[in-house]
Amino acid sequence: MNKITLLTCVTIALLLAGCSSPAIATSDTRSTINVNATGFASTAPDIVNIQLGVESIDTNPAQAVSANTAAINDVMHVLESMNIISNDVQTIYYSMWVEDIYGENGQLTGERRYRVTNQINVRLQDLNQTGELLENAIDAGATTVAGITFGVADTTDLEQEALDNAIAEAQQKAERIAEKMGMSLGSVISISEGNPNATPIPLNDIKGLGGGGSVPISEGQFSMTMTVRIVYELIPITP
Repeated sequence: MNKITLLTCVTIALLLAGCSSPAIATSDTRSTINVNATGFASTAPDIVNIQLGVESIDTNPAQAVSANTAAINDVMHVLESMNIISNDVQTIYYSMWVEDIYGENGQLTGERRYRVTNQINVRLQDLNQTGELLENAIDAGATTVAGITFGVADTTDLEQEALDNAIAEAQQKAERIAEKMGMSLGSVISISEGNPNATPIPLNDIKGLGGGGSVPISEGQFSMTMTVRIVYELIPITP
């Protein structure tokens, strides 16, 4: 075999080997900076959720259930009279249990009583009805009022505002850090978004129920929080 033929064979073999072998990954040597930021947005609430309950106690289980049913129906009639639609009313808890009755000396008397509890959640789309609803429900027989929480029916715009604020805060933070390091920001390499966090407004203290006019209510502000994590490229500033 002459030199030209030998050289040709070696060249072909190297080309074939190169085609079958995996590509070699090149390392990314760019300088980067990772920043986390949180954006906030708030607005006045436009809905309120109220949990109303009726509790009945009787030594006769049938009478306990009957009394409870009558009382919750009275509360439902109040809701209907206020034009609250059925889709905004939901039963969230119903239970009946037996309690042993103890005497003054702490000994069992052998008697029992039955406790029936029925709780509903009411979603009000007119916040001006809140105080009136509380007052009327108590007058109709509701024995518990709990979980009053103000919120927003559609949070889409609020989430977008909070996200925009988070991105702006992340960029400002990255620019400040880059400036301190004598560098400038390049392109965005990656960005990730955290889950939105809504902050409903609870009303924990209710006073003045049971007559004397509607209960005064303060709605406050409904807040939304968004978080982002952005990776920027850092570019040296050339003199």
